[in-house]
Order: sequence, then structure tokens, then C-alpha cells
Amino acid sequence: MKGNQLQTRIMRRVYYAFVLRVATHPVLIHALVVLLSVYALSRLTHVAAIMNNLRSIRVGELDTYLLNSIMHAEFVTLVCVGIVVFSLLSLPLRLSIPRRGNMQVA
Repeated sequence: MKGNQLQTRIMRRVYYAFVLRVATHPVLIHALVVLLSVYALSRLTHVAAIMNNLRSIRVGELDTYLLNSIMHAEFVTLVCVGIVVFSLLSLPLRLSIPRRGNMQVA
């Protein structure tokens, strides 16, 4: 095997390892989950109608409107909202947990 072929094989493995590391990064995974859930939520709800309803509500009545909307929402819509909220809240926790491979010894 020639040196150039060996270097090409080694670099191909390095590129594969880099792509796998980027593809399994917690930020990328959370971003994909949030984007897919927001897309599904946009397909399930009529966003323009929601914005029109929000404009007609007084600020003091916003909490009762939101509670009433959640209580009358469909199950699939609530699941999508829950996934978005859970993903956004769990990202800082996931990033703060050190992994075994990244620990440094002093």
C-alpha cells in the first residue's frame, strides 16, 4: 500500500469520526427535536388564528386564556408543546453533566 493511499484511508476515518461526533452532539440532537416538534406543531395548529386571538385578549386575562386553551387543546398538540418545552429545559442540564471521556486529570 502506498503512502498516499494510507494517508487517504486514515483521513477518511478521521472525517467519519468527526461527523459522528458532531452528529451526536447534545445541542444538535436537541435542536433537531425542537425543530421537528415546532414543525409538527405548526402543521397541527393555525398560527395566524392563534395570533389574532392573542391580540384580542387583555393582558390581565392572558393567564386564564392560556389555561383555557391548554385545557381544550388536542392531545397531539399538547404532546408537541411538551416535547418542545422539555427539550428546551433539558438542554442546559445535558450540557452541564461532564462525560467520562472529557474529564481532565490535573
